[in-house]
Amino acid sequence: MNLLGRLFIVLIFIGSVMFMAMSIALYATHTNWRTHANDLNQRLTQRTQELAELQRQKDVMEAALNLEIRSQIGRNVALAGRVRQLTQDNEEARNDLVDLRQQLDAQVAAVASVSSETARLRARLDGANEMNFRSQNEWAAMSTDLIRKTDEAHGLAIQVANYQAISSQLTRDYRDAVEVLRRLGVTADLALLASQPPAGIRGSVTEVRGGVVEISIGSDSGLARGQHLDIVRNREGRSSYIGKIEITNVAADRAVGRVMPEFRRGVVQRDDEVTFIDVHEFVAH
Repeated sequence: MNLLGRLFIVLIFIGSVMFMAMSIALYATHTNWRTHANDLNQRLTQRTQELAELQRQKDVMEAALNLEIRSQIGRNVALAGRVRQLTQDNEEARNDLVDLRQQLDAQVAAVASVSSETARLRARLDGANEMNFRSQNEWAAMSTDLIRKTDEAHGLAIQVANYQAISSQLTRDYRDAVEVLRRLGVTADLALLASQPPAGIRGSVTEVRGGVVEISIGSDSGLARGQHLDIVRNREGRSSYIGKIEITNVAADRAVGRVMPEFRRGVVQRDDEVTFIDVHEFVAH
């Protein structure tokens, strides 16, 4: 056998091996087409049934959807009517709001005017209250002063009444004394007798200012301007004559007199006794 024959043998062997491998592969991939067809038919039947069920569900859902659509259309119609009503109400509310805003602006302006007037009236009220407070204080002071002056007036009225009574009594006493003296034939100076203070009058010196002295008795004790009083000092059981004063001013409970130089026998001091010494009485004794 030559080389070419050997080459053909090898090629035939390789081809046999290849055909055998192809046969094995074809057998491995061999399919039973009838069984496969039956499976496909069963699956088709099942899918057809499922499709029918889905179609039924689709029809039910379409019916429900159509019903819902019709219901929704009714609701949309009602909603559109409601929207139109609300739009109309909104327009009316807007118009009312404009009116209310105008009224509010007018009321704000009125409130501002009232506030300004209130501030002005408050200022006037504060001023009036201050004036009233001052008036009340002045009234209280005037009332107090009026009460004090009323009391003083009552006191003065009582003093005037007492003075009038004393004056009337002194006038009667003077007339009686003059009548008695005339009946007794006394020729003394009646004017001098009238200027003499009441007998037995006594007081004391309260102040000394130069030649002027103040004493502790006044018109209540029967003193009058122009009368003369004697000043006597009593010390350690001894009495000394100091001088004489002439009454220049008289009050109810005190009087003021000047020291008469022609009768001075010493320096007038506080607590010196003031009295009236009747010279005629000493002469008679």
